[in-house]
Amino acid sequence: MTTLPTAAGHVVSLRPAESAPMWRAGDEVLRATDLARSDPDELTAAATAVAAAIPSALVRAVHSYRSRAEHGDVLLIRGTLPETDFGANPSASAAPLAGHGVQHAALQLLGIMMLLGEPFNFRTLYEGKLVQHVVPAPNMEFTQTSESSSGMLDWHVEDGFSPDRCDYFGLLCLRGSEAAVTRYAAARDVVLDERTRRILGEPRFEMAPDSAHVLDDDSPCRTPVLSGAPHAPEICYDDHYLTPLDGEAAEALRELRTQLDAVHQGHVLRTGDLLVVDNRRVVHSRTPFTARHDGTDRWLLRTMVCASLPRFRARGRRII
Repeated sequence: MTTLPTAAGHVVSLRPAESAPMWRAGDEVLRATDLARSDPDELTAAATAVAAAIPSALVRAVHSYRSRAEHGDVLLIRGTLPETDFGANPSASAAPLAGHGVQHAALQLLGIMMLLGEPFNFRTLYEGKLVQHVVPAPNMEFTQTSESSSGMLDWHVEDGFSPDRCDYFGLLCLRGSEAAVTRYAAARDVVLDERTRRILGEPRFEMAPDSAHVLDDDSPCRTPVLSGAPHAPEICYDDHYLTPLDGEAAEALRELRTQLDAVHQGHVLRTGDLLVVDNRRVVHSRTPFTARHDGTDRWLLRTMVCASLPRFRARGRRII
């Protein structure tokens, strides 16, 4: 395994011999289990077999990322999947995990992400699926959701309207697109004057739920944009769903937006790439790409993680 801090964040590359035990562990699971029929707890339990086969060097790298993040708040792990045919991609995020290769990939995603915490989802998001497909959907090309394609998916955190938003999420690439750059910007990298930081740290903004959620109540919530310790700031931001409540707040938000564009980095995800993002400290976006809607489009799997075991237990269930 090679570990390399780069201009675009921390990159870990697995050799085939290192990822092979994880795939073999998945084989054992899938001989006895059809993940398409598994509930979220059963799916997570199945992935522990893969977690137990993760090479020790990757465990150390993920622990270093989680505890110190010296090389950035995004971690790219390459080489998690062998060469395989995943078949035609589905056309919706909540589609079942169908097919041997796709179920294998879901186990790899969950197994590695469990090093950071407990996988979960909202019941209002993509039918509460623990592992969702990130695929272009017909008639969704210009929406601000993960099912978009032709339009720019602008700066946002996942589920910024909810105090239960994930601490981390993982994107595992089954098939990439050279045009689709996953961009990200960390709160600690933006350069702002003291006044702007103070304003952004006050609850002078409202965050509304995004359109991917199916909610009875879509009322916005008051929130600061920046919070946390000065050396490790957190961010709650969305280009479209965050509204400033006064003129100073609007000005501060414009300055932050300029800084996000100035400091951003990015990756084009390719098969076997797992991008891990700190959703408390990083905003992300994606550049446009052309969807063919013929089963050969860009295809990622995504899961979200709660890093706090007391918070996870307090919720009482995995799909909240």
